Amino acid sequence: MTARRPAPLGPRVVVAVAVAIGLVAVARVGRAAEGDEAPPPSTWHFEAQPYGWLSGTFGRATVKGNALTIDVSPSDVYQLLEDGNAFSAAGYFALGYDRFSVFVDAVGGYAEVGVNETIPTPLCCSISIRARDEIKFVINDAALGYELGRWSLPGRKRPLTLGVYAGARSMWFSNKVSAKAGVVGGVQKAADVFDSFAWSDPLMGVRWSLPVWDPVSLDFRADIGGFGASSQLIWGIASAVRVWLPWHPLSVEPFMSLGYRVVDFDRSSSAGDINLQYRGPTAGAGFTF
Repeated sequence: MTARRPAPLGPRVVVAVAVAIGLVAVARVGRAAEGDEAPPPSTWHFEAQPYGWLSGTFGRATVKGNALTIDVSPSDVYQLLEDGNAFSAAGYFALGYDRFSVFVDAVGGYAEVGVNETIPTPLCCSISIRARDEIKFVINDAALGYELGRWSLPGRKRPLTLGVYAGARSMWFSNKVSAKAGVVGGVQKAADVFDSFAWSDPLMGVRWSLPVWDPVSLDFRADIGGFGASSQLIWGIASAVRVWLPWHPLSVEPFMSLGYRVVDFDRSSSAGDINLQYRGPTAGAGFTF
């Protein structure tokens, strides 16, 4: 599979995007001088959102001493889904009372992709060959959040909210590599290797929701962590445009969403030598009450 990898995103991009959207939110609040601070919810509130994540995978991993270069775009993943060689599922769930909340954002997936494998030789150099890699992964974010404030905006039923959170990102990652190499007319060498890793890293982040107009809001979440606990650095962003539907059965507020998510982790000096980035569009539907 021929992949066309775009320029990688880095933590600086996360910070820049977060600051830019934060400035937009502050500007909106500044223009709403007559708006009052809205009271926080005084009852329990719950949110559930199953969603799909068409996630490309970019980076490198080492499986039993075999160095792999992984470069699979979201369009490649879509083709794999059509061919039955990929599957994923994700869901976001939150429970809160007053200004406090807890949330879980979990995603799991499988893909069988073509990768470049580097194999050392006893001669002068290493050789690079094409191989098949069965990738399985589970990413689970769990965190405790606190709402710093919410502000009423003129002409908006929904408030602008700003909050922070702290928690952990747990990761399970496995690779099964099948490769065959050899010279023309010579002996062909085949090998299957498998390895898996599981770890958790602390993270902290900021989140906000900005009502663009009554039926539409912009939700954003950005976090950073690791700090040498298990990974040298992890970071992520999750942004989405929500369209709130006009009916409210049993006080439930349903919505649909389209967005983009990035999860990046660097374990290049840890066991496994994994440095990967998952990124791609998201789409889902959910409800709050």
